Amino acid sequence: MTRGLYGATRKAAGSMDRWLRRVSADTAAPPEEAPEPVEPPVSQDLLDLLRHLGVALIRSGETTTRVQDILDDLARRYDVDEVHFFVLPTGVFVRVQDSRGSAVDLLEADSDTLRLDQIAALYRLIDDIKTHVPPPAEATAQLARILTSPQPTPVWRLLLGNVVLTVGLGLMLNPTSNALLGYIVLGLVVQLLLMAADRFRLLSTGLPVVAGALVTLLSFGFPNALGGGNPSQLLIPSVSSLLPGAALTNGSIELATGSMVAGASRTIYGFNKLLLLAFGILIGLQLLGTLPSAKPAHGGGLGWWTPVLGVLLIGLGHSWRASAPKKSLGWLLIVLYAAFCGQQLGQQLHGGGLLGSFLGGMIAVPVAYLVQRSNDAPPTQVVFLPAFWMLVPGGMGLTGVSELVTKNDPNGLHVIVNAVLTILAIAMGVLVGSGLVSSTRRPRLENMVEDWLGPDTGRHAAGGAPETQRTTGSSEPGSASQSSQ
Repeated sequence: MTRGLYGATRKAAGSMDRWLRRVSADTAAPPEEAPEPVEPPVSQDLLDLLRHLGVALIRSGETTTRVQDILDDLARRYDVDEVHFFVLPTGVFVRVQDSRGSAVDLLEADSDTLRLDQIAALYRLIDDIKTHVPPPAEATAQLARILTSPQPTPVWRLLLGNVVLTVGLGLMLNPTSNALLGYIVLGLVVQLLLMAADRFRLLSTGLPVVAGALVTLLSFGFPNALGGGNPSQLLIPSVSSLLPGAALTNGSIELATGSMVAGASRTIYGFNKLLLLAFGILIGLQLLGTLPSAKPAHGGGLGWWTPVLGVLLIGLGHSWRASAPKKSLGWLLIVLYAAFCGQQLGQQLHGGGLLGSFLGGMIAVPVAYLVQRSNDAPPTQVVFLPAFWMLVPGGMGLTGVSELVTKNDPNGLHVIVNAVLTILAIAMGVLVGSGLVSSTRRPRLENMVEDWLGPDTGRHAAGGAPETQRTTGSSEPGSASQSSQ
């Protein structure tokens, strides 16, 4: 009996122990799950740097696709792959996307163009970022100092620069000695208007109209004194600093490369500025009332050397009025004369102005890149921008619009069409020239055989195993995807 009681007690104790263990297991707190690793966020300083660099590149005259390529490259330098850009002529959109979601930020861009010394400093900063990868906040502070740097050129040199630029363009477009005084006077007046527009916002908004009207009043009001009897020859060189040649050319390039929003906005902006200039010419003619009889001057023509001298004066004037960096004039003139030779070659080949514009734009780009290979040469953009001033892609467009407005001349429409074709010719030349210097794919014999005979044929002809067909849409190493802006 004692043995049975002992067994029953032991059995009951075991049951109680199992019950207590089960209750304690049920009431115990569940173990905490290990936290998921947190992805390091993209630095806000880096986003600020990329946004401000994008806006600065837009103001330096770069196309939107080129700006996107540069920003993609800089983001990879900081080991950031989840940043995407959408670049427009009026601002830069930045999107950060990771497993936690996405965020979008933007920065608006001013329409003012940077000086040549600021453009040179900007590209030196970009090269320094690619080489040393400084902290983003430090690079942003350096960029702010570049953008807020004071004007290094004194006022008298700015005035002289625009006068020399006007005379140089006049010698290229209309090389007559009778118009030299008009070029000097009107170049000085337009530069004074530009300097006043920097201080008065209302004048800045209506500057094309005011400049067009004032130049017309002076040209047609004193035709014999300023224009040698032909005042119309003074219009284009005088307002050359207001012609949207770079905007129209970049817009054509962006349209050709698929950046539809950016290209369309630039093109409309350029033609709107031409219309404002033509409207100013109309106002000036209306204020004059009955125009005095203009008698073209007899003789007064200069020699064959005047266009060559005009290129030199364009380089001098643009370097002074745009504050070119020191020791950059010689390199700038090399690109200008190269574009001038291409322009003259096209005309000598009986291709007219269109072939000359194409060859001028095509030759200027490789020469600008070759110039940059020198240690003391400025960046490519600094020596390439003045070529727009010499090619003058918007000059004939202004003449045609003014003829349509003032005379209702059907020939004005022909001039406008010719101007559009000239702009397209320059844009295509720049695209071809850029392709010549930036192409990294070299033709190889086996690739040509595969393209002609098929992928397997080339491999079997070499005695190897058949190869899987390659995907033609794959991007090259280091190339950035482009957005259809």
